[in-house]
Amino acid sequence: MTLDQSEQVETLLLEWHRWQDVYRPALGGNRCDPTCREYRTSNQFLTPQERAEAVDKKIWEANSVQVDLCVDTLTWQQRAAIQTSMRNKRSGCSVFSNARIPAADSHELYQKAKDLLFPQFEVRGLIKPPMMMASLESLGMGVSA
Repeated sequence: MTLDQSEQVETLLLEWHRWQDVYRPALGGNRCDPTCREYRTSNQFLTPQERAEAVDKKIWEANSVQVDLCVDTLTWQQRAAIQTSMRNKRSGCSVFSNARIPAADSHELYQKAKDLLFPQFEVRGLIKPPMMMASLESLGMGVSA
């Protein structure tokens, strides 16, 4: 796996971790009258920027669901190592650890998990191929995962 591919995997994992943090299942009773339950507002009054944000959110959620399916195939040690690494990366410092996994083993498990996830991400179309990346960069277009 190249450095660029490794960064793409890490970006997907960071976005997935953020998605997991904001996911909240619906609990409790109904929030509205049953007659209005299926009502949805129209997008006709949204600004172009709000529409773009809505589309980006749908893409982010769809990608995160696919990453979640791939991460579920890993062992619990690898998933724990990913969670620890993502928490540390999102906080900006290395303060989180796992009591069941030593720090040296955690990093090794994280790297092994990335190696196992890369082909799954590639099959699902979440990783951009190197040729596409090079052609977009040659055109002067910045590429963000």
